[in-house]
Amino acid sequence: MESGSKWGIRIQEIPVGRDLLVIVTGGEAHIGSVATAYLSEGSSGETVVQTADVPGHREHELASEMASKAAGMLGVTVTIAAGIHFDDLERSEIQEIVTEAHSAFNQFLADKATALRENFFVNFETTSKKLRK
Repeated sequence: MESGSKWGIRIQEIPVGRDLLVIVTGGEAHIGSVATAYLSEGSSGETVVQTADVPGHREHELASEMASKAAGMLGVTVTIAAGIHFDDLERSEIQEIVTEAHSAFNQFLADKATALRENFFVNFETTSKKLRK
């Protein structure tokens, strides 16, 4: 999925069993940070996030926030690999990119949640029909 806005942030999804790997890139794509979030054991339902960063890169906060949000919303382990690079940016442009990345990711999550709900109801209806026979 590529956003149609100014910075062209790209979101790619790779299902890994029931879990999810999401790649977030823009400009010159690379891997700057990887964050994995999962639900803690027990009843707290909090997400735990672990990150690994390439020295000199600053995507760790973005990747961490996205992984935590997705794991909490989807209830699965989520790994975000983020790498966004544009040369010679002003501070205001960096903020625009971060805002666009969050917007593209929120749209991705909304689409994902809708697909999961639709799939749930299709499976529920199919199972109900089989049980009534």
